[in-house]
Amino acid sequence: MYPRSKFQEVLLEIRQEMAREADFDVDLFAEIVRTGAGPQDAKIHSMAEPEPDRPRKARAAD
Repeated sequence: MYPRSKFQEVLLEIRQEMAREADFDVDLFAEIVRTGAGPQDAKIHSMAEPEPDRPRKARAAD
């Protein structure tokens, strides 16, 4: 098997992070539907503030 290029490694990391975010959003939506909470009552997921259990990786300087 061929070794992965740096581009492929970074792309895979990005795709994995996006999949985790999508799973979190689906879980949050299911919780809102299950509890019947409205948008004002729901815990809104903010992209600006990472959760304590899932720290965000720092981006490389451009």
